Amino acid sequence: MAEMPDLRLDAPKENWFTQIRNLPGWQRILATLPLGLPLIGGLLGGLIGVLGAVINLKIARTALAPTWKFLSMAGVIFGAVVALLLIAALLAGF
Repeated sequence: MAEMPDLRLDAPKENWFTQIRNLPGWQRILATLPLGLPLIGGLLGGLIGVLGAVINLKIARTALAPTWKFLSMAGVIFGAVVALLLIAALLAGF
């Protein structure tokens, strides 16, 4: 059976900034690095960048070893850049 959501008004809600602020420095940089994609990709870069940042934030909160976290987060950044370039190339018609 599915759990019922916590509907208390006094329940603490962790927003993005609080989650990012609680990370170590290197994870903070890697989690927010995809948010720079709008500078080179505009709206498309922004959408892909936010998706990459959300995925990296989820990876940063897992129980993986730091090495695997770094490799996974770097892979997400690389994948976001490649996805942006591929979609932009497809939209431009090569």
